[in-house]
Amino acid sequence: MSFLSGAFLVAVLSTGVVWLLRAVGPKDLRNLWIIVVPFAVSFCLYWAPVWFGGGGSEYERAALKAEYHNWELIFLVPWFFAGAIPSAVIVGMLAIFRKRRAR
Repeated sequence: MSFLSGAFLVAVLSTGVVWLLRAVGPKDLRNLWIIVVPFAVSFCLYWAPVWFGGGGSEYERAALKAEYHNWELIFLVPWFFAGAIPSAVIVGMLAIFRKRRAR
């Protein structure tokens, strides 16, 4: 997966999941989802090829894991922000709509 396609996928998935959790989840955790969901999505998306990589020798799996570990921060940090920023925007928009409905 490329850098940009991963960021786009994390943004779309994070925004959708945060919107759903904000709508049906506990009220106390509404703002926490902005941080937790993009991190979990980006982490799982990044490490999925290592977890589900399939066959190969033990040496090949260890080399793949080491290579992914070396590049981890370069991918996870931007992917996290690519998911956290739109998620925060959605939460802000939902708060504005909720205030308007309450009037």
